[in-house]
Amino acid sequence: MRVLIVGSGGREHALAWRLARGAGTAPLSDREMVVAPGNAGMARDFARWGPGRARCAPLPRGGVDGVVALARAERADLVIVGPEQPLVDGVVDALAAADILCFGPSAAAARLEGSKAFMKDVCARAGVRGAAFVATSRVDEARRFIDERVRAGLGVVVKADGLCAGKGVVVCPHAPDAVAVVEDMLGVGRAAPRFGDASRTVVVEDLLPGVELSVFALCDGHDAALFGAARDHKRLHDEDRGPNTGGMGAVGPLDQRHGVPASMLAEVKERVVLPVLAELRARGAPFRGLLFAGLMVDGGVPQVLEFNVRFGDPETEALLLALDVDLLPALVAVARGERLPPVALQSADKAAVVVLAAAGYPDDPQQGAIIEGLEQAEQVQGAQVFCAGVAEDPAGHLAVAGGRVLVVGGRGASFDDALDRAYRAVDRIRIAGAQVRRDIGRSVRAR
Repeated sequence: MRVLIVGSGGREHALAWRLARGAGTAPLSDREMVVAPGNAGMARDFARWGPGRARCAPLPRGGVDGVVALARAERADLVIVGPEQPLVDGVVDALAAADILCFGPSAAAARLEGSKAFMKDVCARAGVRGAAFVATSRVDEARRFIDERVRAGLGVVVKADGLCAGKGVVVCPHAPDAVAVVEDMLGVGRAAPRFGDASRTVVVEDLLPGVELSVFALCDGHDAALFGAARDHKRLHDEDRGPNTGGMGAVGPLDQRHGVPASMLAEVKERVVLPVLAELRARGAPFRGLLFAGLMVDGGVPQVLEFNVRFGDPETEALLLALDVDLLPALVAVARGERLPPVALQSADKAAVVVLAAAGYPDDPQQGAIIEGLEQAEQVQGAQVFCAGVAEDPAGHLAVAGGRVLVVGGRGASFDDALDRAYRAVDRIRIAGAQVRRDIGRSVRAR
């Protein structure tokens, strides 16, 4: 079976790594992974797997049409789309029209991530807990909501409605600051909104207290199977300081020792995932694919912060590293519109991943630094390196070509084991100016 995975980062590398192995540890001979466009780091990794197991392929042209053309040229049996933009743009619908199987939601269902106002409305109508909010294109309407929070001494979060490559969310612990953020996003005093059409509408919502949690649900439109919960670390620096990023590391799967008992996952399925699936079915947009619920948990009660409609990064790397199961039959069934087959997505082992980011990330990542030590890092027992922003320089060296460069993982019987292995691998890698958090998973150590 030939599987085409669309994307170029650590998430796509991890998907290819897990799917190629089925439930085992060695790449299988009866399936081939093609990652487009991939990157030079994963291409070198694939070459070690042996012929016919995995390779990278260029995307001759961009957009939805480019994906369809490549899927045809490769005679792909299944397409898996990593990034959110093609899903929101309707790549699944276009592939279906070309009679090509694709794992992922239709454009109508992908609005859960493509429009935060749509997501909030779906949750409200489905009775799913979340922050109080207002969705508006008017500063005065947003100001009334903010003024109420000022009087109550509460903070707010301002979000651009559409996709902004991770830059459209601003946390305002002091609500009075939020009016200026709203004006900036809506483009007051400028010719256009800051993020174009994506911020012609903004969502202003209460800043919820608690601890963030990521839960992945494999959905067939009616039912869902949940992976173990993971925890991402968004801030650039230790102790959750510095700017927000795409994620500097993650740990998972969490369990009752880490405040995530099986009963909480059952509640997330029954009170979050299934009601949202039912609401989307009622709207004629059944959700088939991977639903990623970003939750805030306070006092054991989960509330929805956001939904993503694809495998999240870097949680995917952690959860797939910990998991020994062949996901491919379930992904194929969902892509065919069938009901989910039995699939066990829980793991007793733990995994941790640590991101090595380029100097200057996230605002101005510096490119071109040489990457050394990958082979030595992967000699650490239980360690695995997934390549993200990696290219090959003219001399044939691997070099930095993005913001987040590598996702370095460790797996073990405990989080202590997993984290120790991940950091031992990190310490064998040399990238000039690389930024690394040293406190990933601190809250779950020795528990």
